[in-house]
Amino acid sequence: MLSQPTQEINTQLSKKPRILLLAVLITALQSVALWGLALWSLISVLQGNSLSLVSAAFLTGLVAAGALFLSNVALGMLRLRRWAYTPSFVMQLLIVSIGVASFGGEYGVVVIGLGLLVPSTFVFVTMLSKNVRLLFREA
Repeated sequence: MLSQPTQEINTQLSKKPRILLLAVLITALQSVALWGLALWSLISVLQGNSLSLVSAAFLTGLVAAGALFLSNVALGMLRLRRWAYTPSFVMQLLIVSIGVASFGGEYGVVVIGLGLLVPSTFVFVTMLSKNVRLLFREA
């Protein structure tokens, strides 16, 4: 009996294109990074390292909400839920906008910009590919 669910999971994963699974993995890693940023922000707030407690707490809440949302989108993408298709684009566009902004300015860091831009662009292009679009349309 224990081999049946494993066989079912393997069958479901084998039906999905590998490129979609890689896009799901990248999205999941992005959500893990956001969870880490939310935890770091919470620790910083609790240690009193912020100038405005209200602003820091609100920003921590926003980052945690974004992490929760992106985690949910990654699960929806893995399960081929129709509702996860458009939010994956929205989140990747938000990440790309932060990545592009990281290139310029007084405190611009090219490595951070590329680290945000390259994976997000890959997920965006993957979600636009014909076979992935058809998978989400059928779901």
